[in-house]
Amino acid sequence: MNKMRNFTIVLLVAFLFTGGCGRKEEPKTKEAKASPEASAQNSRDPVNHKVLSFNLEGLTERGVKKWDVKGESAEAISDNEVKLDNIIASAYGAEADAIITADEGIYDRSKNNVKLEKNVHATINATQGFTGDFVEGSDSIKDRGEKSVVKGENPKKDKTVITCDGEVQFDYEKNQAYFLKNVKVVNDDGTIDADKITVYLDPTTRRLKEIVAEGNVTMVRGDNTTFSQRASYSEADKKVTLSGRPKLILSPDGGMGFDANFKQEAKK
Repeated sequence: MNKMRNFTIVLLVAFLFTGGCGRKEEPKTKEAKASPEASAQNSRDPVNHKVLSFNLEGLTERGVKKWDVKGESAEAISDNEVKLDNIIASAYGAEADAIITADEGIYDRSKNNVKLEKNVHATINATQGFTGDFVEGSDSIKDRGEKSVVKGENPKKDKTVITCDGEVQFDYEKNQAYFLKNVKVVNDDGTIDADKITVYLDPTTRRLKEIVAEGNVTMVRGDNTTFSQRASYSEADKKVTLSGRPKLILSPDGGMGFDANFKQEAKK
């Protein structure tokens, strides 16, 4: 199911950023020299420590960089929280590289999570090998990744872009990632729009368990469109379940392009 395969790529954003949580080493930070004004302030108030640049790296047990978070400025606003400005967060893996940019963010050292907000933009470029023909995506979708329509075992580059007007939160303890407010996911297979999108990872394998889109959910694949208040995808049965007054608009050719279940809401 190509749409869900791309969803798995989306989840690698959360997976790669949480990958350093279980390692033994503490994340490394590289800070530029603070300005004289900041140094004077630091001597008076150690909590309000401010530096001109910030670089947090997550490494594997072998010392290979798995992800990093960079900010133009960083300020310790509490004993555990660091406020970041103009953030570029990158994740590196065998299956995908991801870049997330945001105007602001807060890194919580006690909870080991990162919250990004204001003009959040995520881009995931992935290379995977698949056997057989690549199923065509919608030609109307912009910002498409490069693809190969050939037979056999061939690498194919996918580009998935996620944007939202609210926050992006990674809850490492619960193995969940949240995208909030006017969330939009765009890839070769189609688009998803929702008020909120939550992804759940397996705590052992860190693989996808479930994706849940909530609030004014619109899914588009080619000429087919679904509307609902909630849409969930389960990796176990590889199906989409729509609920909350679901509506389906099919193209004249028929076929949805993906498997879906419809749930009738219980009457109150």
